[in-house]
Formats: sequence, C-alpha cells, structure tokens
Amino acid sequence: MLVPPELLSVAVEQCAETIMVADHEGTIVYVNSQFEKTTGYSADYAVGRNLDFLRSGKTPPETFEDLWSTLGKGEPWEGEFINRRQDGTEYVEHSKISPIEWESGSANKNYYLAIKKDITEKKQSEVELSKLAYTDALTGLPNRAHFLQELDKAVEDTKRGESQCAVIYMDLDRFKEINDTLGHDAGDEFLVEAAKRFEGVLNENGLLSRLGGDEFVILLRETSNAEAEMTVHRLQTAMVAPIDLGEQSPILSASIGVAVSQLASASSSTMLKQADIAMYHSKYNNLGFSFYTCQMEEAVVRKVLISEKLTTAIDEGNLRLNYQPIVELKNDELSGVEALMRWEDPDLGPISPSEFIPIAECQNMIDDISDWLFRETACQYRKWISEGFEFTGRIAINISERELAKPNRVTEILALLESLGVPPETYEIELSESAFVNDTGHTQENLDALANAGMIIAIDDFGTGHSALWQLRTQKLDKLKIDHSFVQRMESDQATRDIVEAITAMASLLDLKVIAEGVENLTQVDILRDIKCCYAQGYHFAKPLTADIFASDWLEKAQAVA
Repeated sequence: MLVPPELLSVAVEQCAETIMVADHEGTIVYVNSQFEKTTGYSADYAVGRNLDFLRSGKTPPETFEDLWSTLGKGEPWEGEFINRRQDGTEYVEHSKISPIEWESGSANKNYYLAIKKDITEKKQSEVELSKLAYTDALTGLPNRAHFLQELDKAVEDTKRGESQCAVIYMDLDRFKEINDTLGHDAGDEFLVEAAKRFEGVLNENGLLSRLGGDEFVILLRETSNAEAEMTVHRLQTAMVAPIDLGEQSPILSASIGVAVSQLASASSSTMLKQADIAMYHSKYNNLGFSFYTCQMEEAVVRKVLISEKLTTAIDEGNLRLNYQPIVELKNDELSGVEALMRWEDPDLGPISPSEFIPIAECQNMIDDISDWLFRETACQYRKWISEGFEFTGRIAINISERELAKPNRVTEILALLESLGVPPETYEIELSESAFVNDTGHTQENLDALANAGMIIAIDDFGTGHSALWQLRTQKLDKLKIDHSFVQRMESDQATRDIVEAITAMASLLDLKVIAEGVENLTQVDILRDIKCCYAQGYHFAKPLTADIFASDWLEKAQAVA
C-alpha cells in the first residue's frame, strides 16, 4: 500500500524531531516546523542558506571529519553537534544523517537527510549528575573519586619524567568535639570555612579535595619538596584565626602528612597511603606536619591497628582493671587504691596505657575510655560494699587533659556517677603536669567543679613535666605524686634524694600530701619516712592486683585492723 504524498508531507511536517534536507554542498533545501521551534529560525530564512549559520564553533573538528568521511562512503552517520539558535544560545542536538540520491529528469543529485533531536536538557542533566558524582555536596570541592582521577593523571606524568607531584593529607584536630558540643550544623559550617581557607592558599597547580568527614587532601602538580613544605606553612598560617561559630570560636588545626612522587615507583594508591601514614605520624607524635619516610610506616601501621581495635576493645571485654594499694607510710595501713587499666589484645598481646591512651586522645575516643573506667570502678566499689567491706579510702583514676579541655565534660562525669549510684567523694582524680601548664581555659574551671563535687585532685608523675611548685600554688590540688624515676634513684644519688626531700617540704608548705610512686624496697620506704613523705605505692607493698585478690589481701586486713 502506497502512502499518499499528502499524508507523508503532513507526517514529516508534524514530526516531533527536526527533519532537514541539504544538498551535497550543505545548502538547505527543506526543513520542517520542528526546525523552526528548535532553532528559532524560520523555514524561509533557512532554505537556500548553507548550514554554517547554525554552527557555534564548539563542535570538535574531528566530528566533521568523521561525518564527511562516513557520508563519502555512502554510509549513514550518527553523532552530536553543538549548534547556535537565532537568539545566540547554544544547544546540543543528536543527528542521524543519511545520503540519498534523487533522480531529477536525466540527472542524479546527491542530498542528505538529517533527523535531529534537541538533547540539551539531557546533556545538562548528565553534566549535573557527573558533577554530583565528582563533587562533595557540603563544600563544593572535588570528592575522593575526582581526586583519585586527577592523582592518576599526575602520577602518569611523573612516570614519563615530566614533573614531580605531591599529596598533602590533612586531618582536622578535635573536629568530633565541635560536632558533639556545638552540633552538626556548626560542624558543617566549620568544614566549609576550613575548605575556603585551604583553597585560598593554593595556586593553579593545586587541587583541594575533601575525602570525607574531616579529611582533606591536596594534589600539587609540578612541584618540589621545598614548594610542598611552603604550601604546608601557608596552610598552617591560614588556620591561625579562630572560626566564629556563634557560641564558640574554635581554632582550626590539622595533622598534616606529605608524600612526594618517586618517579617510576609512584602510584596513586601508594602516594595516598604514604601521605596518610605521614599524617598519622604527625598526629601521634604531636608534630605539625611530616614528610613520609619508610621508617615511620611500621610504627604508624601499629598505631592505626591499635586505633581500629580500640573501638571494639570495650565491647569485647578486652579492657580490664587491676588495683594497686596506696599505703600510709606512718602506719603501713591502706589509704586508697589506684585503678590501672590493662588491655590484652588477642592479636597484639598486652598493650600499655602509655601506648593506647594517646591514640584514644587522637581519635577522640578518650571520653569513651574514661566513661568505661568510671563505670567499672563504680560497679566494683558497689560490689565491695555489698560484700561487707567498709572501704573508706579513695579510688584513684587518671583523667586525660584532653577531657578537661572540654567545657561540659565534668557535667557528663557527675551525671554518670549519679546514674551509677556512687558519690563523687569516692574518687581521687590524677592528672599529668601538662594539664596545668597547657590550660586551654576550661581545665581550671573543670578542676574546680570536680573538687567542689567532693573529688580529691592529684598531680601525677610530678617532676617529669614542665611545671614548678610555685605554678601550682593557685591550683585546687590535694596531692602530689612523685614520679617513680626519682624514687628509684634516691638510694644511689644524694642529689636526687635532696630533690625529693625539697619537693616534699615545699608540698607541705602548700598543704599538699605527697605520694611516692614505684617504691620497690624497704630502703626506699625508710628514706621516704625520714623525709616525711605521707603515702607510697609500688611493688614493695603489692603489684597491681585483680579486684578479688585486692579485696582478700587488703580490704579484709584493713577491716580486721579497724
């Protein structure tokens, strides 16, 4: 059945896609009404003109080369053009162009039939989706996927010997505290401002990306070690001014690691890992920034492993407490007990608090550890009482200075103790000297709050830090613990004995009771009694004991004496 020419003409004219016919020289001989809607040009204007008036100059030359090569073989071509409408706006159209032959009288003429569709909105959507796929929604920075693509390119350039690149890895300090104390909106505002400051110090060779959370990375193309270090210094300078978040103005700081490409041995994954290791080296060693070296890898890998295991150590019951008696020297009677944390990991074996506590501080897990410590000691105290022991001493526990730097931490601690049914007077809080030297503004008020609640405050390991007794005269302190290193040397070194005696005398003038740590023999006990030291603890009296052994060996004896 033949289609009537009139019907065919109407169908072509009303087609939702542009239909165009042009001769072999590119002169338009026919357009349908959709052409007018798409381009804004009338049919009268278009017919008889060369197609060039539609060109925007944005279509790649290779597209036209492929077009004419394909049509020249008598084959249909399919592709995309970026054209320009009558109003000057650009649009993208998908075109299917086929060569046609038409016999007109005695001559054959070559024409081209083009069926075109405006796909501008589709392309814009694809661009937006691509942007979403490669852009961090909060900061507008390139995300991890985008960064890794660019790093791959930079590393390939390095392998060709064209340049050297560097990766700067930054992890913001104490960001979790901002989220926890001020809320996630404030945290987001903090991240956005941090991104602006970091971006402001980079030149055209630098690409800043947010990997996620509080981690940012920078790719430096065509750089050197010296230029990378200068960039780090500029970043640190940009962090100096506090960020105004309304209620508070926290300081922006970050642990920074740098990895530089090493020619043919470089790979993007290796560089990112090395920069990450260098960043952790900076974080765990309180350094501003570090360049990656192979020597730091083993230590950092262990610290990262400990950090990962620490998140589950509490839940899996790998943390436990031992109790070491504190003895009053004038009568050798029990005065109190120190709760000492122990961690036995199934894979890593025993891990000392001196190793995992700094990691917990860096990973913002110290509050969780401290809460566990209060819960365990409170439950143990209640158990001793329920078993009939009248324990009148204090349980000494260590608190991190990082905790006391937080404005609301004491409120949380006191609320926890209230929920556990244990009075604050049960506790003696031990802090390092640095907590007093590095007071961030909240330490003293938190110490006052703990003291006012009934807790005893003691300075731990005195003599190993940077404080002096005169600095402590204004602090609300009750006790001072002399570090075991002094106690160990008293027997063999008169100067050390004189120092311990002087510390004890000056502490007495400040109304501070002195505890000697690490006492191992009777000679040391006699010296301490002679210089009028009040209390002592150490292996001479007892090593750290399980709760049950401490109860049977010490609480029963204390009760019998009473």
